[in-house]
Amino acid sequence: MEDIHSHFMGHDGFTWFVGVVEDRIDPLQLGRVRIRCLGFHSESYDDIATADLPWAHVMHPVTDPSMQGLGNTPSFITEGSWIVGFFRDNEFQQPIVMGTLPGIPDNGANSGKGFNDPRGARAKQKDYAGKPTYGPYPGDRESNHGVGEPDTSKLARGKASEGHSALIRRRKNRLRGDPVSELGPDDDVSEASGIPTATKPFLTNTNDVDSTNFAAGGGPEKRGFWEEPNPKGVTENSRPYISGVYPYNHVFESESGHITEIDDSPGAERLYREHQTGTFEELLPDGSRTIKIMKDNYEIVIGQENIYIKGAQNITIEGSVRELIKGDYIQEIEGNFFQKIHKNHRIKVGAKKDPITGEGIPGNREEEITGNFGYSIGQSVRGWTGEDVDNFIVGKETRTINGTLAINVVGDINVTTLSSMVQTAKTDFAFSTVSGIVSMKSGSTLNIKSGAAMTIFAEGTLDSSAKTVHTIRSGGAIPDGKTNTPTATNSVQINP
Repeated sequence: MEDIHSHFMGHDGFTWFVGVVEDRIDPLQLGRVRIRCLGFHSESYDDIATADLPWAHVMHPVTDPSMQGLGNTPSFITEGSWIVGFFRDNEFQQPIVMGTLPGIPDNGANSGKGFNDPRGARAKQKDYAGKPTYGPYPGDRESNHGVGEPDTSKLARGKASEGHSALIRRRKNRLRGDPVSELGPDDDVSEASGIPTATKPFLTNTNDVDSTNFAAGGGPEKRGFWEEPNPKGVTENSRPYISGVYPYNHVFESESGHITEIDDSPGAERLYREHQTGTFEELLPDGSRTIKIMKDNYEIVIGQENIYIKGAQNITIEGSVRELIKGDYIQEIEGNFFQKIHKNHRIKVGAKKDPITGEGIPGNREEEITGNFGYSIGQSVRGWTGEDVDNFIVGKETRTINGTLAINVVGDINVTTLSSMVQTAKTDFAFSTVSGIVSMKSGSTLNIKSGAAMTIFAEGTLDSSAKTVHTIRSGGAIPDGKTNTPTATNSVQINP
């Protein structure tokens, strides 16, 4: 009777092999690779072509379920990779890959013979001829990783990371500067380095203590700057952290240049993720985070977003900012609120229109100021009010106008004071009506006095009367009004 156990893999022994991957374009897309095995296959393509090599299954770790799209698939093995495995059959047609073997390649890929990446512009096998997107391997990569150095990523080899193109690019593109010169709020920012921060307005024509009392002695606030944190350094005193130390920095690097680092270097523990364009996110050893996006950024939150910042926040935007808020916009500021606008400021309240009629829907603006209100306007003030203006002043109002004052009123003017009213003109003082009556009434005595001559002229009848004594006095002679001859006395008394 046949022993059924002899059909189980391993009961008749394992045959081990070491080989080189020459093809990974698996038609079944299972992550299989074609391997040329030392001692089993010739290096001559004439003896056995790459296309005639058996497909090898790749063993995944226990952290990878390898089914139903789950896990890390396909396996990341490239042409030129050295691997170790075994055959699960006695005919050596069912290879299993257990792992890869890193080393130090002495030469680049030779596409003319086996045990090499067969791809290349002058590949001997026509099916593999042409310029591959990545490779052939081994070879000089865009990351500056070349032949003659360990297969371990430069980023994982301490000071060798300084030669990695991604780190070189980060240092070159870092938004930074040498110690910046002190700039005033209106100085050209291009004269300094670093990223500028906003400054408070300096109000010179109003009594604004908060704006003028910045530092000892007051005056305009000096502009501040901040800069992008340094990439990892190569010396122990580098900031913000020391260089990664081999073998503590665990690096994943893809063919196109995507990078993930889990750095456990003592004193330099960090997490890093970078796109090949240079966009990256880094968690620094002290818990700080740096995010740099080399192009556009899109963030969509379907639900609610909550942000809490315990310290300060600086935002510098070189372009325009547009905000569309379809609900209410509520700001509560427990300290001071400063705005500094270099050009124009335009506000429209009630911009919403009726969807049916297309007419504007009026909107209100209310302000309540419990303290003082001051303003200084360098040029003209123009305003238009569609309806009434009501002002109630508890104290006094003082206006000083260096030029002229013109008031045009279509309707009546009513001025009422509960106390005295004084009007003074340095030169002429005139009031008249185009038509109608001019009336003057005094609750007690009415005094009319002229510093020089006084003329009263009526184009019609002049009626002058008094309830009691009517007296006309003059320092000189008084004409009688008939003969134009002076009277004998300087007074005329007219009885009612």
